[in-house]
Amino acid sequence: MIDPATIDVPEFLERWYGPPDGPSGTLPTTCDWLPAPLKEWHRLTSRWSTPLMTVNRMIAPEQVKAGEDSTAVFMEDATGDWRWAFGTADPDVVHEAELYEPWQRCAESLPELLTHSVLYEATYTGSSWRECAQVEEHRLDSVLAPMTCIAFGGWGSPRPGGRIFMSDTLVAATGPAMAPGSPWENRPGYAEVRVATTEPERLAYLDDMTDIPWIKPFP
Repeated sequence: MIDPATIDVPEFLERWYGPPDGPSGTLPTTCDWLPAPLKEWHRLTSRWSTPLMTVNRMIAPEQVKAGEDSTAVFMEDATGDWRWAFGTADPDVVHEAELYEPWQRCAESLPELLTHSVLYEATYTGSSWRECAQVEEHRLDSVLAPMTCIAFGGWGSPRPGGRIFMSDTLVAATGPAMAPGSPWENRPGYAEVRVATTEPERLAYLDDMTDIPWIKPFP
């Protein structure tokens, strides 16, 4: 497995999105209280005009507020139904929960979660990708063969059990497949998979797996 702490996030961003096209952003002094890893994330990602997040949403740093429960929400999913917050007394600790539900401690520290976010979003921002919501688990080794799993602790959203894999040119997100019908539980023996890259030819090996009904971008 890959240790998340060994991933060079600035180098990955340049490789995935190209050289930054702007200077590092300056945060207002009202943001001085925010954890250093979160401030650095905002400064770093502000250097690209291309949106780096399309699935989840990072709260603007000046809008992050400390709550009465000693947490501060800094990221949420696209609908705002799932949220991540750091502890104001111990900012390295992250909590997550569905809206109106009690906080649960996340299995990742704040620095690890921010790296996880970059890699997860990359599976949706890569210019070329393949996706299948129902891949038989016995096919996963072949699908993920060029990549190595990253030892992230994991999130509760979108469904517990998600994993991220990467190589020099590929990033993949996998997770439990959803059963085709209410109550939308996990489907045993199947996984959902999305593999992305910025080099289209890297996905040729997936197209050779004709037994898997891949969804791909329109030409």
